[in-house]
Amino acid sequence: MFYENAMGSIKPQVKNLITKNANKITGRSVNVDSLVKALHKEPLLKNGNEKDLEAITVLILVQASKNTDDQLKEIVIHSKPAKSINENEKSTAALLVENKSNIAQSVSLIMKKISGSPEMVMDKFK
Repeated sequence: MFYENAMGSIKPQVKNLITKNANKITGRSVNVDSLVKALHKEPLLKNGNEKDLEAITVLILVQASKNTDDQLKEIVIHSKPAKSINENEKSTAALLVENKSNIAQSVSLIMKKISGSPEMVMDKFK
């Protein structure tokens, strides 16, 4: 719900930044601390505090998770019947599932750190 509400109300430039960063990390192991540090350098987010950047990080991670879902769907669709899935596709799918799990854990930890309503944190990006 936070993701849908935030993405529907933030500035298009911030939304593009989220999409761009999510595309960069999709299918990769994510270091959340490095991602937050990189966001500190973004001119578009210069007025954001730590909680703001953590909220943006959550949005990036959720979008990356959605991208991963799309990649997994493509693997399944293009490998029908199930016997035709090759070892490379199996290992790619396993890596994607592992990354998705790690993203979910990171999102959970960050959301716990953001006190109050995450929507209120996002107000300056609307």
